[in-house]
Amino acid sequence: MNGGTVVRFSILVVAEICFIAALNLFDDWTLEQMPVRFVGTTFAAGVAFLAAVSHFAPQLSIRRQAIIFWGVAVILRLVALPLAPADDLIRYQWDGKIQQAGFNPYRIAPSDSKLDALRREFPEASKINHAELPAFEAPGAELIFKLLSGATDRPLAYKLFFVIADLAVAGLLIRLIEGDHRYLLAAWYAWNPLVVYSFAGAAHFDSVMILALLGGILALNRACPDQQSNETRAANNDGRRWFWSAIAAICLGVAVSLNFVAASLFLFFIFALRWRAFVLAISVAIPLWMSSLFGYPNIQNWSSLGQVTYLSRLNDLFWWLIEDTVWPNPHQRVFHYFPVMIVCVVAASPLFIHNWRRGTVWSLGTVLVLSPILHPWYCTWILPFAAWRRAYGWHVLSITIFAYYLFWDDRLFALPWHAEPWMRLLIISPVLASLTMLTAQNRTAVEVA
Repeated sequence: MNGGTVVRFSILVVAEICFIAALNLFDDWTLEQMPVRFVGTTFAAGVAFLAAVSHFAPQLSIRRQAIIFWGVAVILRLVALPLAPADDLIRYQWDGKIQQAGFNPYRIAPSDSKLDALRREFPEASKINHAELPAFEAPGAELIFKLLSGATDRPLAYKLFFVIADLAVAGLLIRLIEGDHRYLLAAWYAWNPLVVYSFAGAAHFDSVMILALLGGILALNRACPDQQSNETRAANNDGRRWFWSAIAAICLGVAVSLNFVAASLFLFFIFALRWRAFVLAISVAIPLWMSSLFGYPNIQNWSSLGQVTYLSRLNDLFWWLIEDTVWPNPHQRVFHYFPVMIVCVVAASPLFIHNWRRGTVWSLGTVLVLSPILHPWYCTWILPFAAWRRAYGWHVLSITIFAYYLFWDDRLFALPWHAEPWMRLLIISPVLASLTMLTAQNRTAVEVA
């Protein structure tokens, strides 16, 4: 890196850190104009992020890249820790608290009169989201909430747990990518403002699921006979392949236990493992075992997760186009979209039977594009895979999707929590523009070659 590049890179990194720190001034969305200022600041942080990563040159020594990479990643998360968490954290704390008191979260809703005494001991009880519904997170997630609740009720402790998992994702991503560009590519995930805010700021638990899923992909990469890295060739004996196959199956099972979206990659594990794929019985057994801890099959706790299908549609990327043309949905319900999404994922997966690595991005991307409910933190699911496979359009979406938080300023919309066309354009247009530019650049490179 020459002197000018170092100066520009330093300014951009400092700018992103300052913008993330400035979010602490705008995280009380009960105050007028705070959501608008919050979103504006995240957009500025996103621009600084995209430019900073573009200037993070691999010509530096690996040691210097590592120091810069981890230094920036840790600092970004430290300045985001004081942010007010999302109300989902309150639900995590509540579900853990009632489990500690001996209640099954899948059998009783927070509003149930049997929990009146516990609600009086819980200062944030009035802020529990969807208080009329029993638990709607997966059994593995509920177990994490129970363990954390048994240790502490401090939001900072939850945040630190999720941040440690998040940083571990970055570490696994570096191992997965390998080569001289590994820190540069991993920075697309580790320095991303959406990732930083979702886990260190808002305290969503998805980083734990991503950690398990990426761990499974790393193990799968080691187990595959067509993997060409030096490290895998060194471990190219049958016993080592069986070992990594089993680790991959365990990680996938844990990931599915935390969030069922991880099951969208199940077919790719089969494609990669081939005749060793029967070890994936472990991946099925783990979620069933965790479900049994909550009374399954006598209590259909997985069925309770389907309660979300009766909630109103929100911030989708695709279905609004269909509804405005050929398939009206006046009640804005989502239940009939999930089967379509599952069929599309299953139907598209065989297209990547010989390239399962690329297929992971396409499968998760199909889930996100066809999801009738798209919260910003859902996009973090695909970001490590997008960094690995260099699918840069998803990183642009991870910035523009911050516009979602404008919903907290309901004066901007004709209907509460209903996206207007200008908001959809704000989220989607930059992504389409970036994909167009990347396609043009790739064509130019091919023509020159």
